[in-house]
Amino acid sequence: MTVTRRRLCSAGLTLALVGASGCLDGTETESENADGDDWAWSGTLPVDSVVQYHDPSCGCCSEYVDYLERHDIDVQVESTADLEDVKRDVGVPEEAMSCHTLEVGDYLVEGHVPLEAIATMLEDEPAIDGISAPGMPQYSPGMGPRGDEPLTIYAFDAAGDLSTYTTV
Repeated sequence: MTVTRRRLCSAGLTLALVGASGCLDGTETESENADGDDWAWSGTLPVDSVVQYHDPSCGCCSEYVDYLERHDIDVQVESTADLEDVKRDVGVPEEAMSCHTLEVGDYLVEGHVPLEAIATMLEDEPAIDGISAPGMPQYSPGMGPRGDEPLTIYAFDAAGDLSTYTTV
């Protein structure tokens, strides 16, 4: 895929708008999210720790870290002002991008992906680079309580192809 100036500007604008729309929403307090988010999970991941890359000013990224830590996952946070560069460097396709990127074992997890989907990926070991909840879907972990509709999680590979992976 050729990266044109128009495509690069479009990706930057999209990422900025997505980040602003989710990170600036102050309708939910931290205690409401921690206590009533409905994203309970009783499993374990076969990794000792994960690394999350995010913009230091993004509140929903911190909410996702809290979600992981509430489920006894050790999270190393790497704050960066050049998040789009990090995403490009690690291989997140533009269509899969969200507000933060997680390294989990040999895989990438992009955005507010529920732990059930991450555990399934680690158990199945599919031939993909990672999974994503593109954008910042409402009613995903760190973005509020579980909604009534299933959340679609997409797989992506090194070629940048996205396909439906699972629904949670």
